[in-house]
Amino acid sequence: MVLHLAGRGGVTISPELRRRIAAKMAKMERLSPKLIEARVVLATERHRHLSEVTLHAKGATLHAEGAAPDFHAAIDQALATLSAQIRRKKERVSSRKGRAARSGPVSGAGAASLPEPADETPPVVVRRTNAKPMSLEEAVDQLRLQTDGLLVFRNARTGAVNVLRRRGEGTVELVEPAG
Repeated sequence: MVLHLAGRGGVTISPELRRRIAAKMAKMERLSPKLIEARVVLATERHRHLSEVTLHAKGATLHAEGAAPDFHAAIDQALATLSAQIRRKKERVSSRKGRAARSGPVSGAGAASLPEPADETPPVVVRRTNAKPMSLEEAVDQLRLQTDGLLVFRNARTGAVNVLRRRGEGTVELVEPAG
């Protein structure tokens, strides 16, 4: 990670403050290893010490500001805000649900030895798709390109959501709402 330090309005950055900022940025890099660049700008405004920290990471740019009676506290305040932003971003990414693993057919003697639980309901797999408007002919052509044999589309003529399914014997089944 590249670290840029700057002082605005006649602020000079002491070597001790540089080392402290570099150590804090190393901790931030442990939180988000995809950091590319960090910019820290220090300024004074009357009796306040201001710090602006901008982190450029792969896929995101994070920015925070801090104001306190001294630069150490201002930097700590800005970095606390940035660490909260990184944590929220990680939670958003990790909370997205991954794709469900496909379960293949059980073959051979293993199929007979597995008892079917009678009191448990089977798991429900939810698949969300965008129902694009198209004609029935276009939908049949799109179904030929699908590997799973299922296509949900909005019928351009009626405006209703329809489903095309490729059956085992090779025929195509159209499911449309009644009424």
